[in-house]
This record gives sequence, C-alpha cells and structure tokens, in this order.
Amino acid sequence: MAKVKKVMLTNVPTLKKEASILDAAKLLVKDGSGCIVILHNNRIPFGIVTELDIVRKVISEGKSLNDHVTDIMNYPVTHVTPNMDLDEALKIIDTKSFRRFPVVENDELVGLVTQKDVVTVISSNLKLHRTIQNAVLVLFILFELFVFIFYKYLGVRR
Repeated sequence: MAKVKKVMLTNVPTLKKEASILDAAKLLVKDGSGCIVILHNNRIPFGIVTELDIVRKVISEGKSLNDHVTDIMNYPVTHVTPNMDLDEALKIIDTKSFRRFPVVENDELVGLVTQKDVVTVISSNLKLHRTIQNAVLVLFILFELFVFIFYKYLGVRR
C-alpha cells in the first residue's frame, strides 16, 4: 500500500504562533495552498489556519487583523507520519472534521497531506485492482471456453 510520503506536499506554508492574522492572510493569498501550519518553536505544528477560518472568525466574530493568528487557528492538530499507510491515514481522516493534516516526523513538520489526495490515490488503487480482477476473469472464461471446445470438438472420447 502507498505511503503518506508519496502524496504529501513538502513545501508547506508556515508561520510562527506570534504572527498576526494579517500575516496569515497575506501568506494565504501569496501561497494559494488554502492553509497555513502554525509552528511552535519554528518546527512543531501547533495549529492550522485556513482561508475559511479567516472569513468566519475575522469577519463574523469581529477579530482584528492585528490579533495573533492563534486566536483563529484550529487546534489541537492531528498529524500523520510520512511512513503511514494511506489506509491508516484515511482512518484518521475519517474520524476528524479536518481536510488537511500536517505530516510530522521526529517532532518536526515535513509535509502536509489533504483528504482529497489520500482518497484520490486509494480510489486509483481500487480501480487498478478492479481492472486486474476483470482481466483475470476474462482469462478464466477464455480458458473454460477452450477446454469446452477441446473436449467437445476435438474428440476426447471415453
């Protein structure tokens, strides 16, 4: 089975937890990835801020763009590891209400994986397995047909 490291994004946008909401908004516009991982001590994922967090929490709750990004981030963060099977990662993803998960190894951020990426790869694997099963089934039917013709027309008599 494929591993998380196969589908993870390695160039993850990050900010320190002391950054402002304005810093986060600017980075979201510049990067275009849809989320930013907030780091503690410049390496440990502490939270995640998405574009939707800014819209919901800044506009609807009246937060200032000068407030700390920690005021609007999602935390605690559930993470996965790079060597985790995608099936195992999908189990974690299914139990949480998040779509993006930091990939952490040795207490350090090494990537980001999305629900969509994991589901897409698993779906592709299932399609491949289904195609192989269908090919084996066709070969089996052809073999059965050959055996039938061989015995019926080529005269294996008792």
